[in-house]
Amino acid sequence: MSLTRRNFVKLSGVAAGTAALGGLLSGCGGQVTNAGDGAKEGKGSAKPDNHVVLGYWGGTCEAPIYIGIEKGYFKEAGLEPEALLITSDVTALMANDELDCFELTPDKFKPMEQGLELAIIDSLHKGCIQGAASPESGIKTVEDLEGKKVAAAMGSIPQIQIASQMVLAGKDPSKVEWLTYPSAQMEAAMNAGEIDAFAQYDPWADIAVSNGATKFFSDTFDEGLKDYLCCFVGMSTKTLNARPEIGPMLSEGFAKAAEFLTNNPEEAADIIVKGGYVPVNTDAGFTRDIMLEEIKAYTWSSGDRKLIDDSFHEIWMQINRAGAMEDAPTDPEELNRYIDETLYNKMVKYQGK
Repeated sequence: MSLTRRNFVKLSGVAAGTAALGGLLSGCGGQVTNAGDGAKEGKGSAKPDNHVVLGYWGGTCEAPIYIGIEKGYFKEAGLEPEALLITSDVTALMANDELDCFELTPDKFKPMEQGLELAIIDSLHKGCIQGAASPESGIKTVEDLEGKKVAAAMGSIPQIQIASQMVLAGKDPSKVEWLTYPSAQMEAAMNAGEIDAFAQYDPWADIAVSNGATKFFSDTFDEGLKDYLCCFVGMSTKTLNARPEIGPMLSEGFAKAAEFLTNNPEEAADIIVKGGYVPVNTDAGFTRDIMLEEIKAYTWSSGDRKLIDDSFHEIWMQINRAGAMEDAPTDPEELNRYIDETLYNKMVKYQGK
C-alpha cells in the first residue's frame, strides 16, 4: 500500500512550486530586493544586530513576509529586515549567514531529521497545496487515482499527501503512475494527454483550474488536510543560537502580518503586486485575481502552538503512511514518542507568545 522508501527525495521546500514562476519576476532585479521601508542594502554594508534576512521564492503563500516588510511590522518589532529572492540552495545560504528566515514547507522535514540546521519557530498558514485533473479523466478525488498518470515529484509533500490520503481511503498509491514534470509544464502535459492530473504548491493547480481543470485535491477542503498547517516559519538555528532575541521579534512581525492578510485581502494583494514580490499577468497565466482568491482561501496563522504541534505530528504521519519515513518505529506508541519527542525537540523551537 505504501511507496518505496528509496524513492523519497530531498527537495527545496516551496521552491518546488514557485521557483519557475519566480524566475518570471520582473520587479526584483536580482537576488536581493530592497523592498519597503524596512529593507536594507545587503552585501557590503554594516549589519546591525537586529538585521535579519527574510528569503522568499515568489509565491502567494509567502505573503506574510511581503506584508511584514511593506507594512513595517518587522521594523515595529525591532528588526531591520532585508528581503532576499532565493535562487539557490537555502542550506548553503544559511551556512554562509546569508539567510536567516523563510517559509518552511514540510519538504524540509526529512533534511531536518537528518541534521539540517533549521528550526520551526512559528505557524504560518494552511492551504497552499492543490491538485488539478483533466475533466476528461473522470478524477474527482484522490480515490479516483488508481490506474492514472499523475505528475507530482516523488517524495514531495504534494505527492506524500496524495499517497497518505489514498491509504486512508483504502486505495493503493503504488497503482498510480507517478511522473515528474517541471511545475510550469504540468498543465501543458495534462492538456496534451500525457498525464491525467498533477499536484503542486500554488499557483500551478489554481492556474489550471482557472482554465477549466478540476480541483480534485486541496489543503483548503480535504478532510485530514484542511485542519493542519501546510507551511511554517523557518529560522536558521545558526542565527537563532547566535541571536536568540531575533526569534520572538520575527514572530511578532508575522503575527501582525497574518492579522492584516486575514482582514484586508484586497489591500494585501495590491501591496504584493506593487512591491513586485509575486509575478502576475505573465505568460504563466498567474493573475492578481488568482492570487487574491488564494489569499482569501488560506488560513493565516501565527502564534498557535497547538496547531503547530498537531500539524507537526500529522505531517510526519502522512510521511509514514506514504512509506517515506526511514527506520520508523512499527509500534504505534513508539512511533508517537519518536515524532512528538525526538523529532519535535530537534526541529521545533517555538518563538511565539
